[in-house]
Amino acid sequence: MTRSSAAAFALASLCACAGSYTNGSTPINPIDGGGQGISTDGGGDAGADGGVDGGADAGPDAGCVALSLDSVGVVDSCVSVSPQIGSATGFVEDAGHGCAVSITLTTSPNPCSGVASGGTSNTCDGGCQGIGYSCTAPSLPGMLLCEQGLNTCTIQICAADAGTCP
Repeated sequence: MTRSSAAAFALASLCACAGSYTNGSTPINPIDGGGQGISTDGGGDAGADGGVDGGADAGPDAGCVALSLDSVGVVDSCVSVSPQIGSATGFVEDAGHGCAVSITLTTSPNPCSGVASGGTSNTCDGGCQGIGYSCTAPSLPGMLLCEQGLNTCTIQICAADAGTCP
């Protein structure tokens, strides 16, 4: 086989296999390779900020909701072996004031305090002075779970409209 025959054979083989090759064009990248992207407009602008501002704290989900507790029922198992029934007075400040929580219990001379979060649920994280426990609650009003090492106790703070605590 001569050189020219070998070259012709190689070229014929290459062309036979190349039948499945394409010119590389796609809907986004046409045959000229210039790449024009999508040809239609994506629509109008959503506006200056995409909607109405949520306010100073971007709405209740961003912090807490102000709450006032006025002599609501309490069942306190942190002050003695048997649960003590009493009342609580206190507040949750709004997000503009840091979501501070302060609760005074008639069952104890020591107030409980902390910080609320979680929006309208007012999840609380703090503690009760005097007993030295850190306390958390999934919502206020609700059940405070207080812990110190392996010791735990609860303080049930009832909703004003719930009547007596369960």
